Amino acid sequence: MIGVAILLGLALWFIIVCLATFLPLILIKNKRAACIIAFIGFMLTFGGWWIKWVIEGQRTYWAGVEACKQAKLTIYVQPEKWIEMVGGHKAWQELADSEEKEMSELSEKEKQTYPATFTFKGIKYDFHYITHKRVLVYGTDHYAFNDYASLDSYLYYDWETKTVLYTYTWFSGNGNSIVNVAGVSLSNLLGIRNGHKECNPENELEIYKKYFYWK
Repeated sequence: MIGVAILLGLALWFIIVCLATFLPLILIKNKRAACIIAFIGFMLTFGGWWIKWVIEGQRTYWAGVEACKQAKLTIYVQPEKWIEMVGGHKAWQELADSEEKEMSELSEKEKQTYPATFTFKGIKYDFHYITHKRVLVYGTDHYAFNDYASLDSYLYYDWETKTVLYTYTWFSGNGNSIVNVAGVSLSNLLGIRNGHKECNPENELEIYKKYFYWK
């Protein structure tokens, strides 16, 4: 029903644009005056909105381009160094015996022990889960990068040594479709750029395996 209502609204809008643009050309004998009024009618009913959407679309896209530059994996402690920190290769492998625990699965003592939030480089992270016995995984939910784009990030923190191992940051896209019906947006129909697609670091899984032993 919503899709049908949107299509009817677009059809009505199209009719209004056509009337505002072509009626002056038909009814006004003075061609210059008719063209001026037709142009004004077109701009008021469609052209002005189209220009606004084009400008916003470009701003959103370029904001996404800049956000994608921040989509990366930043290492603070090399995997080899961390293996040494936990007591060597055998001790590192044994950490994999511990099950992951989310916040809801922690005991009351553990909830009081592990910080619910963690601020790093000015970004506030929320506790998500603990893995490999001693690594606390924190995450963010769309922290603002600029006026048109947000970033998401995971932070891996070794609780025993109070050390940030690495952060994984990605951009989930910032498409802002004007109207979207059956997968087709008005932005596409009007040839308007509609934000930027998702950006993810390519080597996240490989890096994860270097830090955490998989059985």
